[in-house]
Amino acid sequence: MDADGQPVTIRSAGMSGVVVAGLAGYGKTSFLNARFCQLAPCLAVQFVLIDGEGGPDYDDLFTRAWLSAKDDPEQVRDHLARVRELMVARQHAIRAVRGVKNVWHVGPSASWPLVVVVIDEAHTFLNETKGTDAQSKRLDALARETARLVEELIRKGRNVGIQVVLATQKATGDAIPTKIRDNCQVAISFAQRTSEAATAVLGSDITAAPNEHPRRLQDPAYVGVASMVAQGRPGFTLVRTPYVPDVTADAIATATAHLVRDPLHLLTTGEAVADAAPR
Repeated sequence: MDADGQPVTIRSAGMSGVVVAGLAGYGKTSFLNARFCQLAPCLAVQFVLIDGEGGPDYDDLFTRAWLSAKDDPEQVRDHLARVRELMVARQHAIRAVRGVKNVWHVGPSASWPLVVVVIDEAHTFLNETKGTDAQSKRLDALARETARLVEELIRKGRNVGIQVVLATQKATGDAIPTKIRDNCQVAISFAQRTSEAATAVLGSDITAAPNEHPRRLQDPAYVGVASMVAQGRPGFTLVRTPYVPDVTADAIATATAHLVRDPLHLLTTGEAVADAAPR
């Protein structure tokens, strides 16, 4: 909702990359919970959930995920490689299975679901590791490979129904490589401490919008308030995102866990043909 209580929408169809940034405790998790709760009851959506913090926050949500991981960089790399495998398979099959070049012309379906890849604390997996010892070199190689996979999914995944959501405290180049960040079509920023951090996520135009600048949102009264470019509105808009407690998201994940499917299995076994007709 905007300051006048009017609904504000963010385009999701046809989007392959979303960046959600902001200081800890100002609304990122609740925003992600709200998005999850909206999509989880739909069989035409499957999730890949990655929690870079490594704590228990996502434990219950993982029951509704096709793939899930905490802060193990090798497992995260392997999961993203699996999503890339799906992307390539869909690119080869989309004309034959869905009858279109872009799945958004007909929309996702139960057998060709939108795959939402949420990477919370994304900087955990994308930061280069300095050092010459063997462990540092291994971690640096993993980060580079992970960054390459994320960049490719965002650059090529739109037409086949793959969407990556990157959440981080700040989206500066040292946290999320610019070749990844700048290819994301949607950007949302909760409170930021510096102008540099705000510009990194929203672009340089935010400097000409002092009333909607994320630096204004550091007061506790602005918890849950974000700045964004809203569909159909000029400039930037301040919005208050819905508060969704973890217990609510956890309950919805448990209630919808039976909807989990492996979208690669659906495609390779031919099940995707069953509802391929455009609607």
